Amino acid sequence: MKILCVIPHFYRPKADHAPGGNNSSNINRKAERIAVLGETISAFHQLYGSRLAGLDHWRKVAWQAASPHRAEIDVLVCTIGDDHLLNSLQISPVLYRRAKINDDYPPTRLGFGAHMVMRELAGQYDWYCYVEDDIVMTDPLFFRKRALFDAKFGPEALLQPNRFENISPFGYKVYPDYVLGRPWTTEHQDLSDQPELSLDFIGEPVRFERTSYPAAGSFFLNAAQLERWISHPSFLDMDESFLSPLDSAGILSIMKTFRVYKPVLDHGSFLEVKHGSPRWAHVVGSEIHPVITRDQPFTGLPEHSPEYDEADMDAGDAGPAATA
Repeated sequence: MKILCVIPHFYRPKADHAPGGNNSSNINRKAERIAVLGETISAFHQLYGSRLAGLDHWRKVAWQAASPHRAEIDVLVCTIGDDHLLNSLQISPVLYRRAKINDDYPPTRLGFGAHMVMRELAGQYDWYCYVEDDIVMTDPLFFRKRALFDAKFGPEALLQPNRFENISPFGYKVYPDYVLGRPWTTEHQDLSDQPELSLDFIGEPVRFERTSYPAAGSFFLNAAQLERWISHPSFLDMDESFLSPLDSAGILSIMKTFRVYKPVLDHGSFLEVKHGSPRWAHVVGSEIHPVITRDQPFTGLPEHSPEYDEADMDAGDAGPAATA
């Protein structure tokens, strides 16, 4: 198996960075950005490649694991000019390659530049992964779970992971991209079209739902889905109308091309990725975002809010920077 990971990465520090904004300009979080980018790159090799070893203290050597599920991993980091942190990474440069986008390319559209790189490499890999530079893979079974879903539901259905944050003063693990609201996505997707799916996994059913917030700072396509995507009219249409340019590059054309699903909240950990630059978990459990306790599963899917519900508009105030 061959896996391509394409990472759009941009860093240009500003002294007047707005609190809570995109971390690509936050000089106070530079060290975090360096560490997380290194972790993002390394995780692909550690979980799915050959960078796994056991230390032998007696012989003073380390033995490489020989998993039958090892894949060939190629990581490409897309950059513009000198606005990047690659020279500061504390990992070996053999773990990634740099894909230089034209110096005059707008930084806000770097995600679309990453799409071009994926198109250029069509037909060479089994999996094509678009991953923002602070998204960390954590599940060694990620692609095997996706393969099960894809085999049952076909290339028209795309299963997205839940992005989680787990640095919380209240001890919560949080999925910040759970419900956004219908007004933000109805222009681009029909949530009533096959709204729920189910798959047996290890003897138990796992449920999936069409989601009003399909973003996860990443998306993952098998070879057939990549061909479907790059042949769709929305591919590289440069539409930035979903929340922000970063969010739009990360999910909008995907939303237009596929029926996008996520595991329901009660089965959220079935497929997930970690947000290495957490922004939301610290407010969950506070007066700003109190937790509604539950001890029973939802009898149906939670409503993604009716059209133009007041709650939708409140959510939208925080939405545009959600995947920064």
